Amino acid sequence: MLNMFRNFTKSRVGMIVVFLVLGVIALAFAAGDVTGLRGSGAGAATVLAKVGSREITATELNDRIERFLRARRNEGQNVTMEEFLSRGGLEMTLDQLVDVAALEEFGRASGMRVDKEMVDTEIANDPSFQGFDGKFSQTKFDSTLSENRLSTASYRTEIMRDRYIRWLLNGGAPNVQLPDGVLAPYAALQLERRQGVEAMIRITDVDPVALPDEKTLNTFYTRNRARYMIPARRVLRYAIVRPDSFKAASAATEAEIADAFAKAGARYAATEKRTVSQLVLPDQAAANAVAAEVRGGKSLADAARARGLAPRSFASVDKAALTKEASPAVADAAFAAAQGGTVGPLRAPLGWIVLRVDSVQKIAARTLAQVHAELADEISQRKIASGLATTRQAIEDNIGRGATFDEATAQAKLTALRTPALVANGVDPDNPAVAPDPALAPLIQAGFQIDPNDQEPQVVPIGQDGSFAIVTVERVVAATAPPLAKIQKQVQADYGADQAMQKARKIAADVVAQLNRGVPMDKALASVGRPLLAPKPFDIKRADRKPTDPQRFQMALAMAPKTAKLIEAPGRAGYHIIYLTAVEQHDANGNRQLLDFAQQALGPASRQEYAEQFIEGIKRNVKITRNQAAIAAMRAQLTRQGAR
Repeated sequence: MLNMFRNFTKSRVGMIVVFLVLGVIALAFAAGDVTGLRGSGAGAATVLAKVGSREITATELNDRIERFLRARRNEGQNVTMEEFLSRGGLEMTLDQLVDVAALEEFGRASGMRVDKEMVDTEIANDPSFQGFDGKFSQTKFDSTLSENRLSTASYRTEIMRDRYIRWLLNGGAPNVQLPDGVLAPYAALQLERRQGVEAMIRITDVDPVALPDEKTLNTFYTRNRARYMIPARRVLRYAIVRPDSFKAASAATEAEIADAFAKAGARYAATEKRTVSQLVLPDQAAANAVAAEVRGGKSLADAARARGLAPRSFASVDKAALTKEASPAVADAAFAAAQGGTVGPLRAPLGWIVLRVDSVQKIAARTLAQVHAELADEISQRKIASGLATTRQAIEDNIGRGATFDEATAQAKLTALRTPALVANGVDPDNPAVAPDPALAPLIQAGFQIDPNDQEPQVVPIGQDGSFAIVTVERVVAATAPPLAKIQKQVQADYGADQAMQKARKIAADVVAQLNRGVPMDKALASVGRPLLAPKPFDIKRADRKPTDPQRFQMALAMAPKTAKLIEAPGRAGYHIIYLTAVEQHDANGNRQLLDFAQQALGPASRQEYAEQFIEGIKRNVKITRNQAAIAAMRAQLTRQGAR
């Protein structure tokens, strides 16, 4: 589950880059609280490590862990604290904090300084803090930090550290241009051709598996309990506010409709729309000739085509629109001519214009009675939108003043509802046949991002029509496995499949052993003593490999010739046996395309290696101590928290 954590921390310029994402860019996760773990673990001020003069506290580490978990949840990955700790997440995060501190200490010792003006400039240029006018908004800056419960001082410190990291790693991790002699062996791999044969031992090829007795089944269930674990579930309480709630009170009155009609100006007045064709010519003589041809009955399009040109058409436009799209002179002339009339030539900045009025559409004025329903609907929609916005603002204000979920819903006169115990994707494991309600997906997603220890309800948009919900976590149901009696048939089937897979693997392993001793494939398969699928030859090239290729072919690309291996088939259908007969090598020297491909692939890895070595060099020159007792205490506390 946490492979993405390891992979992420190895990208670009080494593990240190994670802090550029989880630190200064933490505001990308502004939808949630970043203080959920604050105060847990060892005492908040407990020093876990000291790097030079810089102390790394439990509070700082807690904050980093929570940011990582929240980021993964925002991506739909329900990473639990238990999983995070079991994969070494705490140690990796602390190591990264130590790296950051070492870079900062080295930068300061080397004479680097990040002054107030630099930080001010970065904040002012951050699009996240710009108002509608595109300029820095102090109000937006304050509100964004407040929503995330970040102090201005801590945010400025993040920016300062980020600047040290960028300065040092940009210098410590240069772009590496590897010589062709280094690239050639890697590039040649793309030309490699591999031939072999594959066979398969299916679970249906083995002897039937007898049903297990009660003791055997219990033992199997106990050993494989993790396979049947239901992820941690949450019971959410919520209340929804929809536009329909305001519909009855938002009907337009006759007075409002009459007032809107009076203020509509020219919207419903009589108007005229015309379709006009325009041709621009380089000189007056050419324009005169075209105008004469059109007046003589030739179409403007034909006259233009004869000169290698094409007219531009303005379809069904009023005078104001034509003025905007062409020019006032063109609009005046076009609307002064009769239908079918030809106008021009007219002088234009880029030449001479000939116009033709293709059609005239006169639109009569509309009376109040005719637009009554249209205006009534517009007024009603505005009042509904206003009601939604006012109600939401009132609820958010109440929550901001400390109102609980019950208080906020009661004050807004909303009906509170409750979900069953759901997993993160909205499924109720007790009723798996019932599909999750798509309309509740946004509030369920938000509910799984809330810190269960935080009693503050959240306001969540749930529809394009302005609908929103108030949601809170009522309780968390820890991950657990259902009792054996409830899933006995499934466990029996899994036991049978496991036993069949073991038998299939034993047969496949015996065939592989024979192949590696030089026994031909046909003879090795015949020794199984039962009908099997006929083996199939394969012929693959590394350059043709795709991410979706079967794993058995990817394995064949890493095997030595005249060797055999086995690999589990998808869906636990049995085992594939791969025997590689030959590898055909090719020289990539002089193949610029493949050499450039190898450079592109190896360059980032080389840059990362330089960065990691640079960081390690810095750390060897900075005194680093760790408080192992405090780290162990923090791990124990987080373990207890994850078990809740």
